[in-house]
Amino acid sequence: MMDKVNNAAQSAKDSCQEAGQQAQAKAQNVVDAMKNTVRMNK
Repeated sequence: MMDKVNNAAQSAKDSCQEAGQQAQAKAQNVVDAMKNTVRMNK
């Protein structure tokens, strides 16, 4: 029973980490796009 609980907790942790990494990558893309826009406006 504890193995199932531990596995579920690990899966949830992995899912959260993956979602966080995806959000971070998307945010970085937004920052890069903004930097490119600022450079074009100079």
